[in-house]
Amino acid sequence: MFKLLHPRWDPVALHDYFNLVVIAILNVENITYLATGKGFELFFTSAMVYFLLDTIFVGVYPQSVKSPVVILSHHICSALYMLIPYSYPHYQWCMAYCMLVEINTWLLIARRQLGGKLTEVLFYISWVLLRNIFYPYLIWAFYKEWQVETQLAGTPWNWILVTPVCQAFLTALNYHWTLQLAAKLLRAPRGGKYGKH
Repeated sequence: MFKLLHPRWDPVALHDYFNLVVIAILNVENITYLATGKGFELFFTSAMVYFLLDTIFVGVYPQSVKSPVVILSHHICSALYMLIPYSYPHYQWCMAYCMLVEINTWLLIARRQLGGKLTEVLFYISWVLLRNIFYPYLIWAFYKEWQVETQLAGTPWNWILVTPVCQAFLTALNYHWTLQLAAKLLRAPRGGKYGKH
């Protein structure tokens, strides 16, 4: 494996600070799109470039995250999933709703690198609301969209069938991470340092 980074650079910290900057931009673009209905092309392109760059980085430096295979699977699934709202513009809101979870991802990294009681509280609240409640709800919402598309297309074998399936996969990942988080909270001493995602 080529050592692309300076040997004194920490891949974990570099990955975290890259994500703090880029995910903040993605969150602003997403909220702007949801508030105005404009800017989806910029948001979509930024998200695709982010997933591509992050996939390459994690592939080259798997030590930068706790579970590289899981993260890579998540990125690949998300990137393929995003092709549906790109191809079917009336489903752009689906991508925007899914990407709201990146608010929690940003807080996770900020909690680890920047700290602060408010960041920690917002992290836990957004984790439960977005990953454990909102994401499972989207499975049902996308299933209803698939039913509508089935009536319009005259067949259940349409591309929208992919959405509840992918959403179920991503929701399962969220619950997998929730169990890991809960186990770590039970094991960690008070004041312990936060681990990698």
